[in-house]
Amino acid sequence: MHKQKLITGILILITVGLLGIVIIGSKNKDKDTTVVNNNQSVTENNTAVANTPVFFYGNTCPHCAEVEKWMEENKIDEKINVVKKEVYDNQGNALELTQAAKSCGIPTENIGVPFLYADEKCYVGTPEVTGYLSEKAGLNGAEGNTK
Repeated sequence: MHKQKLITGILILITVGLLGIVIIGSKNKDKDTTVVNNNQSVTENNTAVANTPVFFYGNTCPHCAEVEKWMEENKIDEKINVVKKEVYDNQGNALELTQAAKSCGIPTENIGVPFLYADEKCYVGTPEVTGYLSEKAGLNGAEGNTK
């Protein structure tokens, strides 16, 4: 009898754990987006988010880390919606970066990060990216600059 209760308890714990993973996974799917040509982001359930800036970065890029730190310090995510996409380890995101750059007439060999695609325009490098985000977030000019 004791062995049966133990097995039943373990099965219940496993079931609850798997359900938790499914629920958490489905919540994260809503945050996954892809960029399309008219600068709209579309979630996997096809909900459009018009004119959402897309920030492309590399996980080992020091300039990208500088922009991300600046975004955090200035609470950009609380002021405007920005989709963040890592391109060094994600081939799909890298392809989206290439497509965005091409739409701005940037040759493939000149594509680099940090890179922001917003309002059908491309912003490359820390000063351009933080400058655009400062303006959209309503920050004064001094906050848009980084070291």
